[in-house]
Amino acid sequence: MKRKYMIPVMASLLAISACDYNEDNFEGFEDLGRPTNVIKINYKLTDADYNEMSSDVKANKYFTSTEETDNNIPGWLAEKYFTADQGSTANITYRMKVQNNQYSDIPYLTLAEEDYNIIHGEGYYAPYLNAGTEGKLYEILKEKMPDATEGTYTFVEYQYSENGVPQQMDAPIWQYNFEDLNLGDLTSLDGWFIQSSGDEWEIKEYSKNKYAQFTANYAEAEAETWLITPAINIEDANKKLSWDVTVGYWKADCLSVYIVEDFDGKDIENAKKTDVTAYFTIPQGPTGAYGTMTSAGVMSLDGYSGKSIRVAFHYAGNKKEGTTTTYQVDNIVIGNDIPTPVNTELRFALYEKESKGWYKFTNTREAIAIPYGEYTVMGEAADDMSFSSSVKAEDYIPNYLLKNIDYPLNGDTCTVIYRYYAGSGEYEAYSDQYVYNDTVNVWQYTDNIYTETRPYGFDGSQWVYSPSVTIDLPAGKNNAEVSAFYQAITDWVKENYPDYVTSYGNNDYYYGGSAYQNNFDFRVSAWKQQGTYDDLSDEEIESLMWERLPESFPHALEVLYADAAPAENGVPVIYTINFFIYDGSATLPWTIQYQVVSKGQFEYVEDSLQEVK
Repeated sequence: MKRKYMIPVMASLLAISACDYNEDNFEGFEDLGRPTNVIKINYKLTDADYNEMSSDVKANKYFTSTEETDNNIPGWLAEKYFTADQGSTANITYRMKVQNNQYSDIPYLTLAEEDYNIIHGEGYYAPYLNAGTEGKLYEILKEKMPDATEGTYTFVEYQYSENGVPQQMDAPIWQYNFEDLNLGDLTSLDGWFIQSSGDEWEIKEYSKNKYAQFTANYAEAEAETWLITPAINIEDANKKLSWDVTVGYWKADCLSVYIVEDFDGKDIENAKKTDVTAYFTIPQGPTGAYGTMTSAGVMSLDGYSGKSIRVAFHYAGNKKEGTTTTYQVDNIVIGNDIPTPVNTELRFALYEKESKGWYKFTNTREAIAIPYGEYTVMGEAADDMSFSSSVKAEDYIPNYLLKNIDYPLNGDTCTVIYRYYAGSGEYEAYSDQYVYNDTVNVWQYTDNIYTETRPYGFDGSQWVYSPSVTIDLPAGKNNAEVSAFYQAITDWVKENYPDYVTSYGNNDYYYGGSAYQNNFDFRVSAWKQQGTYDDLSDEEIESLMWERLPESFPHALEVLYADAAPAENGVPVIYTINFFIYDGSATLPWTIQYQVVSKGQFEYVEDSLQEVK
């Protein structure tokens, strides 16, 4: 329950009581002299403020954890309020995105070629799962994630062929697939010879597959290039060569393939080159689009047994003459066995580690992982089987939930896990939350971004998180929230020392607290009328009032602030209470402080009880 009289601040000690506490908690405080610029800041961050913080905060315009706020806001405060003196406080309001911890930060695992051998066995080539092995994907996860604990999730991407059969074959003696390169121009590659004019080879990617591409389409006129592999020793006559190719917007035959011998790595014109293009099938189409990546064929290298060779791809085109065909080259392999091409399709699934092992995630009304087949009916998401910054999940998921969750109730929530394209060829597992609104029969996306306020204090050298609180208890009747504070004290007295509670039940003379007048009644005459102090003198009663007073407030604090806890960063959490005492002639302001020593437990700060003058 929020209380209007509670103001979160750092332990802002009133001048009259600050001295001893600061001496104890802020080394060298007295040496600093009296602060001249102790400021109290109440500020809401703007987009411009987020831009001055870490890259993630700058991009998101919100925080995702208290750790992130405490790593950014203190430094920002130091820059913005560099003249602040010790004792300054700041309540900073900001946007916080509440993460669904159970389904956030799910790792995204793309199976590599060697991973499939965990199921197929060594000596077999089949970089995919088929109808008989798809159900054994858990074996791969078991080996790749041996330390995963129960409740762990992983989003797995793999290739699938319904009827593909693993092929038993020796490992190639040399192969290259460009997967380890960054996207963009390719001008050099360790061990390779690359020479280009008019344009450059590019490393590009489609459907999670990287390849080398060249075209004359962007040249001013002529475009020519050589892409030549490192030297490869052909050990015997059993070796074969294969490679894959895609053709885009065919206009003319611009690509040739050579076997190069006696090459010094510098002068390709004088090297021994044998044109072997005729051994391969390079498509002459399509003319108005891109084709699909397919094998260009297999060539026997029996004529090169015992020799060192290089494989060279030569492109010659001319933009002015319209010979601008685009070629994509990939998967160059030399070995005894060349695998028969098998058409595969992309699949993915969410897996969960349970007590007995890895299992495919089972959708519920509360959490759904969208299966790969569902993307095909989700507009542009079907193109890449994913959502992205331009193909927004929230444009499609509400309809998906309507079709897949029967009879939802107003306020029902569902977390949806899906495949997301993060850019630069990278994919991630994302999760969003949706809430059902029965008024309009719609599942509505909720970004879980809320406004929070966090208190900070300047300790003389730096700004630190300081969750201290000031509680103001103004005197006077008819203030229900203040009365609740005093009533909590009286209720404790009623339970432990009932004889000290008046017949009205809203004030006591064990401590003198009054939930009617909202103050402490320190009139000796009123205490004596209760009939519990007949054996004490006036002086003894007055002494008892002040002795007991510090004991009274924790009885209310422990009830009304049961969740109060020490700060993780070790900064003292101080509750400052401003209250009033009636002495028979005047109602005067006082202050007192308590430190939170454990959850819901408060300890009086020595000498903090002071009259405010």
